[in-house]
Amino acid sequence: MTYEYSPVGTDDKAIKEIVDLLRLVFPKADKYSEAFIKWQYKNNPDGSVVGFNAYKNGVLAAHYALIPFTALLFGEQEKGLLSLNTATHPDHQGNKLFTTLAALSYTAAAEKGYGFVIGVANENSTHGFVNKLGFQWVGKLDAKIGLGKIVHSDMHSDACFVRIWNNQSLGWRLSNPANNYKIVKNSIYSATDKPGIEAILLDISIVSPLPDNKVSIGFRPIKLFIGIDHSIQWSRSLYFSVPKSLRPSPLNFIFKDLSNENRGLDIMNVSFNAFDFDAY
Repeated sequence: MTYEYSPVGTDDKAIKEIVDLLRLVFPKADKYSEAFIKWQYKNNPDGSVVGFNAYKNGVLAAHYALIPFTALLFGEQEKGLLSLNTATHPDHQGNKLFTTLAALSYTAAAEKGYGFVIGVANENSTHGFVNKLGFQWVGKLDAKIGLGKIVHSDMHSDACFVRIWNNQSLGWRLSNPANNYKIVKNSIYSATDKPGIEAILLDISIVSPLPDNKVSIGFRPIKLFIGIDHSIQWSRSLYFSVPKSLRPSPLNFIFKDLSNENRGLDIMNVSFNAFDFDAY
């Protein structure tokens, strides 16, 4: 089949056709609304979406999108992209559209000055990202469940990768139209789809002291941590690893260097939490 490829747009018509495709491919994902995609693709203070669409006879057949953010990478601030939404219409699957759109997107991203791409891939998709798209498999995200505060060590090692949040980007992240966030004592929480369990998205203040809000996400005494943080002292925290049988799929942190320097990350020097990606 012959397809036409074009950069992802953010006008109302473009947003609607993307939402229609995402809802078709992911019928159980309630978050996909026009307001949500506008928030992700258009309202992000770090920049508009980077990505490509594939069309067949004027109809959207496949979509791939990344959104910008800023990170401290090897001691320097650098603009990068978070790999987010990908969808192929059932009638067009098997035509290698995802790899084509991804390659176009990474070329465009490098030309725009972005230095890298990160993503969180499940077990099924990790192979494709690593073997077909040239990503580095950095390591698995921890998934811990427990009670009370998480204990951090006094000595924090310098991370070779950490996402940078400022007041503007933090405000944007908290304005997600598909979710409500509880803020208590400089920590940000979200409801999960499991009764009695809330997710710890951000355990410490990273910009300035965050005022508590009055958002209620119900009685959820059990807390879930998903991420990578080697400053946490798990032996002093009342948390244990979520059994593999209870996880929908292990989550892997992946990295792709867009420079010509062949850079890679060491999992021991990565700081990454659930606030840094789109789990909640």
